[in-house]
Amino acid sequence: MSRPASKSACRSRSSYLAPPPLLLESEAFEGAALLQEQPGPLGVVLWKSLRDVSLWTCAEPRDRAALFGAGAADARAGEISAAAQPELWAPLLVIARVLAEPVSVDERRLVHACRTIAEWGRRQGATAVQLAFTQAAARLLPDEPKLAYAVGRLARDRGEYARGESWLRASISLARNHDWQTYALGYLSLGTLYQTLGNLPAARIVTLRGLRTTRRRRLGSLAGTAFHNLFVLASEAGDYRRAQNYAAAAIRRYGASHPALPALANDLALLWFLEGRFGQALPVLEAVLPHIPAGLDRVLALSSTARAAAGAGDRARFEQYWDATVQESLPFGTHATVAQAWLTLARGAVSLRELARVQEAAGHAFEIAEIRSLAQIRMECESVLQSGRSPVAPADSTVTRVAEYGDELARQMIESLSPRRDAGLAAV
Repeated sequence: MSRPASKSACRSRSSYLAPPPLLLESEAFEGAALLQEQPGPLGVVLWKSLRDVSLWTCAEPRDRAALFGAGAADARAGEISAAAQPELWAPLLVIARVLAEPVSVDERRLVHACRTIAEWGRRQGATAVQLAFTQAAARLLPDEPKLAYAVGRLARDRGEYARGESWLRASISLARNHDWQTYALGYLSLGTLYQTLGNLPAARIVTLRGLRTTRRRRLGSLAGTAFHNLFVLASEAGDYRRAQNYAAAAIRRYGASHPALPALANDLALLWFLEGRFGQALPVLEAVLPHIPAGLDRVLALSSTARAAAGAGDRARFEQYWDATVQESLPFGTHATVAQAWLTLARGAVSLRELARVQEAAGHAFEIAEIRSLAQIRMECESVLQSGRSPVAPADSTVTRVAEYGDELARQMIESLSPRRDAGLAAV
């Protein structure tokens, strides 16, 4: 029998300078989310394998010989062949060997097996599997900052914010003085986490720390990510002049054809919305769509394009992009990005005075925000619902604040995206 995993990493094997990161947040036990995501025999085999790695990791070396019963490895091999896809056989059998030879385990092979299963989870869209086995690998190599960072990002993106924060802070502690790329990424990802929770001052502080690191250590395009994040934070705080300066800096640091340019174009469009320049935003967003593959980024871009169409008074295109947003968001359930997309659709419906659509979209966004503890989105939903009930569309007081910079930014963005169009990327 295995003992239950504690809420934090095993202290005996951890060398973190920060407090041990959380292993669980909302799960009743380690691997519970994996079992919910993968019901049936495959899920059971994956959970047993995860449990065995966890048990072996936490055990003192002198205690490992007595961890597993005789014949356990052979029994597990039979379960693997019966329940798992062939591409999972090799990594699962590596883990199964731990049951037979717990004293002479090759930890690097075990880490590779866990990461291989995590990669399978990523390809399948099985985020619980991906997170569980990435965390298992990180616990096997507690001095590896990149693995700690990966766990923090995955936990954050699944809406497990306390767990994500603990692992991101662990990655920063581990990376200090020798892995500046991961060190900077840790701070930038913390900024995104705090922004999602509505704590904009904390988000700005840690993002500026990340930016300083990218400058001091000459981390190239990662500085573009930092400026991009600061642009979003300044926009949300209503500091539009500073926001546009950050956006211009991000475009320069990214350079032409950078994969983050479509996301920056989407975020710029949100600022143009605040300025009331929907007609300018719409063609840029439509030019971006062919470069964004199916996924959460595309869901968000579609919702922004719908809002631009609504603001420009194009009801037919608004309905077209509304339908596309709803359809492409279905596989992602209650992800935080889906909440943001629904909120964006609600804002578009306000522009067209379609109260039923305002209530539908804002209602969906609010429900997800409640589930995911997204304080900022909850507040914005309430504001949008109030705007939708107003007999006159709310006037925008920001139209002329930074308009003199917007045309130049739009030109720079279109020029930066042009090489991606020339490269022949197919629309999806």
